[in-house]
Amino acid sequence: MKTMRLAAAAALATFVAANGASALSLEFDGWTNGNQSVNVTAPGYNGAAGAFEMKDTSTQNSFVVFCLDIIGKIYSGQTYDYAPTATPFSNSTDLIANGGVNRIQKLFDSGFDTALNSTVESAGFQVALWNAVYDTDWSVSNGDGVFYETAANNGVQAQANAYLADAESYTGPSIWDLTYFEGLNTDPNRVRSQNLVTAELAPVPLPAAGIMLVTALGGLFAARRRKAA
Repeated sequence: MKTMRLAAAAALATFVAANGASALSLEFDGWTNGNQSVNVTAPGYNGAAGAFEMKDTSTQNSFVVFCLDIIGKIYSGQTYDYAPTATPFSNSTDLIANGGVNRIQKLFDSGFDTALNSTVESAGFQVALWNAVYDTDWSVSNGDGVFYETAANNGVQAQANAYLADAESYTGPSIWDLTYFEGLNTDPNRVRSQNLVTAELAPVPLPAAGIMLVTALGGLFAARRRKAA
């Protein structure tokens, strides 16, 4: 699964670099590791949960995403316009004002490393992300907070709560760079597409000693080239 994540991150970096902040045309490209049926409330939703892949129709590259928007819908065989954004979201829940961005970042940094290992883990991570969007607590158990899962399914509820507990106590660095995608579809005859999030490994900064070593090696290499000439 680590290889899948790295491949997806490479594809993501390629098309984000190519398209910048411009609109992207994306289409559903299948579930990453299957899905689980869940029932959640506030807002209510009864359906599939798990990581899935979206394909950039201009490059045919696919990348792994999670949904951050229960109200929106994505259907197979249809294309949707999206814009990468650092300020999610103007068309739904304000994740900056309600602290959702911080909760989502903590979830990825503390749990994404295992989120694609199995169908239950993938679905649990998805439910935990919905909780981060729609609630301010760290539990999806029935009766806790505003958002909760009404019925556990194959351990999904327990897995979601485990991810949330790890996120609540996480105090480490930001391991993953997150890219948010806001749906741009405005056709009144179609359901608004889901807002999404995807992740790639954050670059690891070199310590001061490492920077000095790289600089010294660069100078040595340049000196050898001058001598050889």
